[in-house]
Amino acid sequence: MLMETLMPESNSISLSEEKFFSLLQGDFDTFSFLFDEKGLMFYPNGKVENKPELLQRLKTGKIVFQHIDVKKWISRSYGSASVVHGEGTFSLLLQGEELTEKLNFIDVWVERENGWKLVSSHFIRMA
Repeated sequence: MLMETLMPESNSISLSEEKFFSLLQGDFDTFSFLFDEKGLMFYPNGKVENKPELLQRLKTGKIVFQHIDVKKWISRSYGSASVVHGEGTFSLLLQGEELTEKLNFIDVWVERENGWKLVSSHFIRMA
């Protein structure tokens, strides 16, 4: 039986920080460990990727995170789920094209038998 524990808000922010750090370092093993097998990534253009699709694009260099500067973090925990909201500037190479955007993001973390996993990550362009 899965024990439900309330994650302190600071812990879920730390997990999102670790997610971004692993993307910047090209540490796809850590990123894969954090990202749930059923996890989804939602992009500002409406594209949605599952874990295998996302890892393939990362490993082949079709998307390379170069710089992430998060200016604001907000987190709320709800039993075995935690939601992290944030905003910042993201610089990346997208299929060889440099792109820098101010984005909001939402990470949804859920407690699984093997720890807290990222089940949904959304990026939204700031107006």
